[in-house]
Amino acid sequence: MKTNYLAEGMVKKNYLCSLLGHRYVETKKVNEHFSEFECANCKMQATVDSRGQKITLTSKLKDINETLFYLNLKKQFLAKFYFQKKE
Repeated sequence: MKTNYLAEGMVKKNYLCSLLGHRYVETKKVNEHFSEFECANCKMQATVDSRGQKITLTSKLKDINETLFYLNLKKQFLAKFYFQKKE
């Protein structure tokens, strides 16, 4: 008797995530505090909010994360080339 009820093809990806939970993989590190994630099964995108909890990624949050990413790049660039410590 076969006991593998969760064989591939029998259960859709969304049902698998609803039963077992999402398997998030980090896709983009925005800065030290924020990251973007994507579920390996259903391709649902999520981000981290200010409390550190994962929430679904909307277009507004995606724009905010993109702005934070470019501000972080600018900060790193300025720190590296313009504000170097003199020895």
